[in-house]
Amino acid sequence: MRKDFLSLNWDILLTYLQKFIRTESAKDYVSKYEPSFSLQKALILKEESNYLLNLFNSGIDIEIPNLPSIRNILDTAEKRGLLLPKELSKICLFIKFIRINRKLLVNSPFGVLVELSAPLEETFERLELIFNLETGDFSDKASYSLYLIRKKIQNLKDELFTKLEKLIEHYTKLGFLQEPIYLVKEGRYVLPVKPEFKNKIKGIVHGFSQSGATVFVEPFSIVVLTNELNELLWEEEREINRLLREITNELLREKERFTQLERELVRLDVAQARVRLGKLYNGILPEFTDSERLEIEEGVHPLLYLRALEGGGTFPVANNFYLTRALLITGPNLGGKTVSLKTIGLYVLMAYGGFLLPAKRAKIPFLQDVLVDIGDDQNLMIGESSFSAHLRNLLRIVKRANEKSLVLLDEPGRGTNPDEGSALVCAIIERLLKRGAKLVVTTHSQAIKGFLSNSEGALIGTMEFDHRTHQPTYRLLLGYWGDSHALKLAKKLGFDEEILKRAEELLENQEYYQWQKRYLEEIEKIEQMKKELSEKTRQLELEREKIRKLKEKLQEELNRAIEKIYTDWQKEFQELINKISEEKSIKKAREEFRNFLRERTIKFEEGPQFSVGERVRIGSTAREGEILAIKENIAIVACGPFKLEIPLCELKKIGQKAETVTSSKNLREKKEETSFKQEKLNLIGETVESALNILEKKINECFLRGVNRLLVIHGHGTGRLRSSIREYLSKHPLIESIEDAPPSAGGSGATLVSLAEAIKNTTY
Repeated sequence: MRKDFLSLNWDILLTYLQKFIRTESAKDYVSKYEPSFSLQKALILKEESNYLLNLFNSGIDIEIPNLPSIRNILDTAEKRGLLLPKELSKICLFIKFIRINRKLLVNSPFGVLVELSAPLEETFERLELIFNLETGDFSDKASYSLYLIRKKIQNLKDELFTKLEKLIEHYTKLGFLQEPIYLVKEGRYVLPVKPEFKNKIKGIVHGFSQSGATVFVEPFSIVVLTNELNELLWEEEREINRLLREITNELLREKERFTQLERELVRLDVAQARVRLGKLYNGILPEFTDSERLEIEEGVHPLLYLRALEGGGTFPVANNFYLTRALLITGPNLGGKTVSLKTIGLYVLMAYGGFLLPAKRAKIPFLQDVLVDIGDDQNLMIGESSFSAHLRNLLRIVKRANEKSLVLLDEPGRGTNPDEGSALVCAIIERLLKRGAKLVVTTHSQAIKGFLSNSEGALIGTMEFDHRTHQPTYRLLLGYWGDSHALKLAKKLGFDEEILKRAEELLENQEYYQWQKRYLEEIEKIEQMKKELSEKTRQLELEREKIRKLKEKLQEELNRAIEKIYTDWQKEFQELINKISEEKSIKKAREEFRNFLRERTIKFEEGPQFSVGERVRIGSTAREGEILAIKENIAIVACGPFKLEIPLCELKKIGQKAETVTSSKNLREKKEETSFKQEKLNLIGETVESALNILEKKINECFLRGVNRLLVIHGHGTGRLRSSIREYLSKHPLIESIEDAPPSAGGSGATLVSLAEAIKNTTY
């Protein structure tokens, strides 16, 4: 495994992944598993993980059985020339798993499993009939020879056991036996005889018990039967071996197919393990972007999280990480700088390896390599110093890095003169930035801090340190400088005040450190203000949510109230229609309808004031008219040649009074403006009963909306629908006349309905 990956604890992550692997081949694969920095492969792995994650979230789990390597089984069988029953069971279990999960696999990233296993279906179905997967035994149906052999075996056993029972009963009465049972010794049926009676039973002695208190004797009367039985058992075994050879040859012909199937099963097993591991830390799938910017929001180191989950310890602090060109992380020792650097690197490896990431959101740019320098690479066996090993690794990174590389440098320049080491590191960083590599650097060096912070596109950050408790908080504060806090850490570890005071006196630039102290205090104040603002924002969000829920509740109550009013009105309106049908009085219906409207006019707010002679528009229609008189909430409006009684709430001002005298020409123009309203109703395909119900509702709707004519389309057909509709219309109290539609509108296949004149003059 690559040293860069080991530095990021990739091998430990794979150890956790191994716990969820079910097949032997997948375990071998995972032990050497490395992320491939191929965007195409990364997207395929993401698709696999996403499919299984959706299944998990839906409560569906694909249970992969514990399987040995199928390829190894077939290789061994090929050398041996025979599959053992236990091995055959594993192969059948492999195919059975695919069959059981066919519906889940067929239209998935793992659909190849179904395609490859299709030619094996017939073989498996035949095996299911003759072979028991649980016990590894062939059934009597496996072959006719096996059936005959087993039938003879059963008959012979029945005869043998009958004789044994009689012998046991006889010798027990005589007191010859230690116990009234028979035993099997090396395939022979024997009786436990007392030593003093061993010569009383004619037979073959097959040994003594350890205490010598029992002699095992095979009576002569069952020797022949036992010999015949053992011979039949041998024939049974030979027949089973013949069947196994036939099946072995058949399966070995499909060895390459099984190899491909196992490769696909490994993909499924590993993908499912990745998702199961990710569910432990509530992971998300990353977004791959062609942007140069890497973004991780509320990310934690997965191994620290898993360790806390196992041991019940403190969970790691979540941090945001942003990287375009370079990220400089400063701060105290033991503050989390290296963990932050490793988190970024491991997230990139996990993203390209198909893992879920323990973060709220993650965007990963297109990368081709991760190069790491962390820790002490000193090699005592070849006499190499820590610094020379460090330089050798930096040289490797400089040679390999390009615009698609992520370079992680932890305390570069360590182990030598600080001034020279910092200068060398600054030159290396400059070279890497010119090549376009992305850098994450942790350091205590003021020179490296100053150089990198002045580089274009570099972002600085520090690990937070609580000055009151002298404890790191492990939070990454972006946009701030940080110090090492070496003296405070020494104080925490127990150094006495005299040493600490002398150290402060020896600082080369005490004024600088005083300014730094004030700077850190200001940072702390700013962070405290951020926390307070965040809390207030959270409280506002809670209040906003309460208001939203209250608004929804009030809206629901309003909707229920409106629905109740509408239902009540509809019921009363239907009663009115029924009454009209009974009384056949249009005049009376009109009067009751006016009362109906007048009584139910709801004033939610004060409407405009109207006066006699004012021009108004009626409702949402285009009809206009002149107010002739106003009585309570009803206005008498002249609309063309008609005088209509309209509720005031249905009128809109035009803003112009009409002339008191209207010429005959104006009347004629107004009459032309008043056009008939006509609608269509298609009843073709409806039964007579449903058609009449629909028609009744449509007539009521036309009644309310002031529609003058209705074209009812019923077609010709058998004529039953047309005659039923016309008979119904001819008796309806709201219908003035009916006639065949014009040829252009359907002729006799449709009926043109005219509403009564009184209804037209009572437009709502």
